[in-house]
This record gives sequence, structure tokens and C-alpha cells, in this order.
Amino acid sequence: MKYTSAMINAFRVSPLRVLAVAMAMAACVHGKEAILFLSAHPDDTDGFAGTAYLLKDKYDVHVVDLTRGERGLGQAGQDDASTGYRRTQEEIRAQAYCGTTLHFLKEVDGSAAAGDRPVYELMKILLEIKPKAVFTHWPIDNHVDHAQCSALMANALRKSGLKPERYFFEEWMRQTRNMVPTYYVDISGVFKHKLKILSFYECQNKNNYLLRMTEKRARWRGKQRVPAVEFAEPFTTWDGRPIKGGVLESLVETAVAPGAASVDITTEADLP
Repeated sequence: MKYTSAMINAFRVSPLRVLAVAMAMAACVHGKEAILFLSAHPDDTDGFAGTAYLLKDKYDVHVVDLTRGERGLGQAGQDDASTGYRRTQEEIRAQAYCGTTLHFLKEVDGSAAAGDRPVYELMKILLEIKPKAVFTHWPIDNHVDHAQCSALMANALRKSGLKPERYFFEEWMRQTRNMVPTYYVDISGVFKHKLKILSFYECQNKNNYLLRMTEKRARWRGKQRVPAVEFAEPFTTWDGRPIKGGVLESLVETAVAPGAASVDITTEADLP
């Protein structure tokens, strides 16, 4: 099937705006502080979906995708825009289930860059919602789009003048490198919801691969947590130290990695 420009414009504007407006109105009603997750591709939610689900009742959760994953099914799907369309629809359904507000920065999968336009677009979102905390990919990563997200967040924060709590999540072990966890969040109680969220990414889940590898990694990280749990997601901070009284520490499911020194955000709030 060949997707027309009208069809592409429809998915680029209408569904996302409707979803964003609806979630923003709900957040205003409840007066929640915002938090923001920046990821490179729709299915990168596998790095944080459980924690986002745990936080959604406490905070107004925003998810920003740098790209629509246009190259995820080969060149033909990129050329006729069918892959971007499909993965956008999958992401809309996934984030609707999770209860987040969804944004896209419209870079292209595989050639994304932390240039002036996406920095400006992310800065606008940051200034609008003024998040208490931001999460993105750890900067040392084999996938160029993941690494660009880290640079993009750093530049957008610098230009915005905002100083939220900053956290990093991991992707596949063959991609994220040298990330030493500061926190382990116990997601055992919501793991079925994480799998449900990831199940929406059908085109990236051939033979159930995405779900199987996610479960394997979450079990491994759960064993590293103290005390150990069935499933966990790891996070770190810019300098590896916990942020005392921060967003992650607001969850009873969070455990600090042994040996990590604490940062009191009431006295060192302007740390980068």
C-alpha cells in the first residue's frame, strides 16, 4: 500500500494533538508536576516503561520520541513512509495505555542529530511543562540516535536555563555501554503492564523477541538489586550519585545501589 501525503499529514498532526491536548487537560485538573522521558525511537520505551507506569499516578508523564523509527523495517518502508506511519500508530497506542503525553521531534531514524531545530523544539516542551525530572539515554551508546538524545537533552536544558533532576536509562546490553546503575526500581508489581506496553510495538517484536529480551534483562537487573526482586529497571545520574528526595526516591520500589553517595537537591539544586 502506498501512503499518500494526506495520510502522512493526518497521522503527523491530528491524533497526536488530540492525545496531547487530552492528557495536558487531565494533568491541569490534577495539578501534577511534570516529568519527561526523551527516547530515540518508539520501542525504546523498553528502557523505562515500568518506572513510567509507576510514576504516572504521582506525576504528569511526558514521552518525547526523537524519531518515528522510520528505518525499522528496511529501506522500502522508509521510502513510502509506511514504517513511520505504522510505528507512530503503535506508539500512540502504547503511550495511551501508559497514560502519558506523547511528543515527536521529527528527526529521521538512523540520521538523527542534536541540531538547532530539535534542540529548539525540545526546549519549547521543557519550558512549557517545566519538568521536575528528565530521563534520557546514557550518552555512551553504540546506536547513534541514542547518543544524540543525550546531547540533545543537555543542550536543550542549557538553553532553557532549567535545572531539573537528570536521570539516564539503558537500552540493549549490546548498545548501552559503561552505565553503572545508581538506582534499581522494582517493577515486579507492574511488569505485566510493561509487557503490555511493549506488545503494541508489533513490528519490532518478531517472534516475541522484544518481550523475551526485555524479560531476560529485567530479571538480571532484579537479581542485582538489594534486596533482590523478580524484575527491575536500572537508572543512573550524571555523576553516579543518588539525588536525595528526588523523583525516583519518591517510589517505595526504588533501591539505591550500594556504595553510592547522596546528593541533597535542597542544597545542590543547581548541579548540572
